[in-house]
Amino acid sequence: MKFLKMVVIVLVFAVSGRAWSAEAVDITYGYHPYWTGGWNGVIIKHLKLHEKYLPAGSKVRFEAHLTGPPMVNALLADKMQIGTMGDMPSLVATTKRKIADIRLVSTPMFSNGQNCNKIVVPADAPDFASVEEAGAWLTGKPFAVHRGTCANRFVDSVISKGAFKPSERLSMTIEVITSNFESGKMKGGAAMWEPHARRVVELGHAKYAATGAPWGETDADFTLMRQDFIENHPEAATGWMKAEIEAMQFMINNPKQTVEILYEELTGYPRSTIWSAIYEENPVAIGGDPVTYQAKMVFDDDVITLAKNGYAFLHELKVLKSPNPPENFYNDWPLQTALSEMNLKAPIGDIMGKPRSTRPYN
Repeated sequence: MKFLKMVVIVLVFAVSGRAWSAEAVDITYGYHPYWTGGWNGVIIKHLKLHEKYLPAGSKVRFEAHLTGPPMVNALLADKMQIGTMGDMPSLVATTKRKIADIRLVSTPMFSNGQNCNKIVVPADAPDFASVEEAGAWLTGKPFAVHRGTCANRFVDSVISKGAFKPSERLSMTIEVITSNFESGKMKGGAAMWEPHARRVVELGHAKYAATGAPWGETDADFTLMRQDFIENHPEAATGWMKAEIEAMQFMINNPKQTVEILYEELTGYPRSTIWSAIYEENPVAIGGDPVTYQAKMVFDDDVITLAKNGYAFLHELKVLKSPNPPENFYNDWPLQTALSEMNLKAPIGDIMGKPRSTRPYN
């Protein structure tokens, strides 16, 4: 009888998804609240989803970062064990094996160029009927981009494809690009990621000219883990993936609650801007795709292609020594285990763009 009771208890814990006898962990998680691809980290933090899935007694310190490189450094130094960031710094992190073995473990955000690959122009620029018209206007004018980012990769690629020919390339941080739009100093165009692009548009300083979709330029966000963390704490690694999956489901199914949570975290972003940055449809004229945000999670052919292009781009910038991905640059065991135990298949779901008229905020 006692044996049967123990079996029942074990089954209850197994079904609940909560790690029972696994070792508690004390970790730091890095996330990027000012990047739509990293918003799942904000949801995990505020809903305390990590408490639901990590081994009992675990502790998590949430570190917000404005860019990816500081998170990469923290992961390499073992001051951070898990981080979620844009594609370019993520790829760099996987190439530092002499320092530490960092692996991509999931792709929480993937889109057809709807999040990072945004071209914006001053508000007084003409209203373009197509991306071709926008390209003609941009040709011969200065163009700004934050060096070494997903936006940089996108711009280099579309320029090589003949989308437009700027008079000069300006290397500026995303903050400087924003301030130049606000002050009226931006005379040409710039590439920006969300929600920064949406903010300058909503404030009336800029307008959208293109997404990456017309040129087949996709964008993504990755979650990374130290390989030794995965090996030493497999239950915790899997548990974190479960928390991330539930966070993505929440974002897809609960737009208003998601906006309220993000509003608490982001400074200078009204609810209307947050909603539009992720839930509003992008116009067809700029290359809008019906899906604004896909919780892809897995490393399918689309993601592998994006990663290979990213490694090659970083090599061209002389950031990396090799244009090729390192061996085993991703480890999807925690993700695949989580999906199996949750009886789910990837992609988890899509955020479909909605008309601006449905926005629940002024």
